Amino acid sequence: MPKIGANPQNSRPHCRYIAYNRTGVPTQTIASTDFLSVPVLTYRKLSGHIVQQIGTTGREFRMATKGSFKGLASLATMAITLVGISQHVFAAEPQPYPALPVTIDAFLAQAENDLDAATQESSRAEWVHATNITPDTEWLSSLARERLGTVGLRIARQAAEFDSANAGAAGRRKLDLLKRATNVPPPYEAGAASRLAALQSSLSGDYATGSFVYDGQPISLGDAEALLAKTRDPEAARLLWEGWRDNAKRLKPDYIAMAALANQGARELGYADMGELWRSGYDRSPAQVEADIDADWDKLRPLYAALHCFMRTKLSEKYGPSVQPRTGPIRAHLLGNMWGQNWGNLFDIAKPGPVERPDIDTYLQKANYDPERMVKSAENFYVSLGFDPLPASFWTSSQFVKPRDRSVDCNPSAWTIDNRRDVRIKMCIRVTRSQFTTVYHELGHDFYNLAYADQPFLFRRGADEGFHEGIGDFIALSATSPAYYKEIGILPPDVAEGDDIGQLLQEALDKLPLLPFAIALDKWRWGVLAGKISPDDYNRSWWKLVAEYQGMVPPRPRPDDGFDAGAKYHVPENVPYISYLKARLYQYQFHEAACRMAKWKGPLHRCSIYGNKEVGERLRKMLALGGSRPNSEALAMFTGKSDADPRAMLAYYRPLMQWLDKQNAGERCGW
Repeated sequence: MPKIGANPQNSRPHCRYIAYNRTGVPTQTIASTDFLSVPVLTYRKLSGHIVQQIGTTGREFRMATKGSFKGLASLATMAITLVGISQHVFAAEPQPYPALPVTIDAFLAQAENDLDAATQESSRAEWVHATNITPDTEWLSSLARERLGTVGLRIARQAAEFDSANAGAAGRRKLDLLKRATNVPPPYEAGAASRLAALQSSLSGDYATGSFVYDGQPISLGDAEALLAKTRDPEAARLLWEGWRDNAKRLKPDYIAMAALANQGARELGYADMGELWRSGYDRSPAQVEADIDADWDKLRPLYAALHCFMRTKLSEKYGPSVQPRTGPIRAHLLGNMWGQNWGNLFDIAKPGPVERPDIDTYLQKANYDPERMVKSAENFYVSLGFDPLPASFWTSSQFVKPRDRSVDCNPSAWTIDNRRDVRIKMCIRVTRSQFTTVYHELGHDFYNLAYADQPFLFRRGADEGFHEGIGDFIALSATSPAYYKEIGILPPDVAEGDDIGQLLQEALDKLPLLPFAIALDKWRWGVLAGKISPDDYNRSWWKLVAEYQGMVPPRPRPDDGFDAGAKYHVPENVPYISYLKARLYQYQFHEAACRMAKWKGPLHRCSIYGNKEVGERLRKMLALGGSRPNSEALAMFTGKSDADPRAMLAYYRPLMQWLDKQNAGERCGW
């Protein structure tokens, strides 16, 4: 019979197999058998379960399966190639910890080596899964996640045993980072790391392969988003909007189980819950982070409220008061975006009569842009600032388009595979203005990764997560202006660029709606993780927060047992979203400072730093710090200010705010 693994010592341990259901409850035990001669059939009988094999050597092996496993004989070869199967991979459950090194420096050196290796294993397995979603690659991904989670948990616990007062400044910072080594910490109890890893991989795969029936045909999220962006039929928009949320409901059981396990792991590390762990990553207390967000929103809310009032009026005029009333919340399905976090697709509805803006989608097509050329143009912008070109491996290993022969995850993301110079992006690029901007954003991550590649492992990260998101967004402010489009040949020289209000309105529609969405999404998760929102109340609580912050309501009442928040990629993937709000603040601070360095004298929204080597040199110095210094120091190095501050964003949009106030005269703004 085919073999699925090999024991390094050529011993033949006897094992028992335990099957769990997807909420982690043991459902079946198989009698002891010889591990090396387990037939593929055994695993087929257990398909749909998380399978645990416990060997007499103390080594353990687990996998998450969905459907029938075919070709498990070849899976061993895949695993050896992609994950590096060895004793330490199969020893995924916590074993007795080895003795701690005597000194802090020795411990930190060993910890960085261990995490570096485990992160590379996980990144490679995650990449393979994301770019070829099958039960086999889900199994590999789950195994590598488990390995990384277990290593991170062990090191986080060991780091807590050292007195940071005995370390230097860099050592203290590294110890603090180690205590937060994973966003999703597994508990220490036997079997927990395996179940958590399997749940995470299952959530990732289910989200990425999700679809629903529209117009008689199955449709993916990417295709649904493209249709929603263009349709001006409210009924078609409703079907697309509701269809994706109805699909997300199937993620709810796994999410509940995952959150419970990760919360337990966070508490064992000394945090109240996983949400508090996430809020601890900004060089200030979790409570202060939440207070800062509330204070920032108080300053930004009037600008968003003015845009909301203006957009609601335009939608009511377009569709009539029976579809969109002129007062109260906006109907969420009408905004041209699946989550209402970007309204840029509605500029044709929003623009006032005299404002004209060139249709960049059309001009991209006329200029013969394709996905690779879009990426090349983004690389060229960073190179114009003095950055080195992307490595050759980026072009051979990245995913730019959706393959026709397999399921992939199309959510845009940037990757560093080897924690050094193997950087990539994963997208299914469409030739549109919106995707053009996204490419610049994702390459911001990769150039940031490359800038700090020579730092010690623990400092190969952004000053905080908002920095990592904000760099590409900052560059995009220069890279999506009409003047830049002309400079790189997308717009012909004789095409009218449009007036200032048109440019600012387009940018505001693109960027401002993310602010309340980010707050609503993470306040919902913080409430869930803190136990303040029960699974039975997931949907009601979600829509209460959406109404409060975004000023939106669904087109029809949503089911109480739904999981509408889970329709957003970052929920099943456990990616904290408040970093995107921080990124919005940072990007305008970076832009304001860069334009000041460039001695720009005009309005900020007309400034472009393309080709400015002096600005590029200052930027590279900040990025090269990675996570070695507090975010306040990194921010001050480039901007002269030590805190994220909404004032730069408000200054950028001040002319638009004055214009919106005039447009909204006589309207009952607010919701």
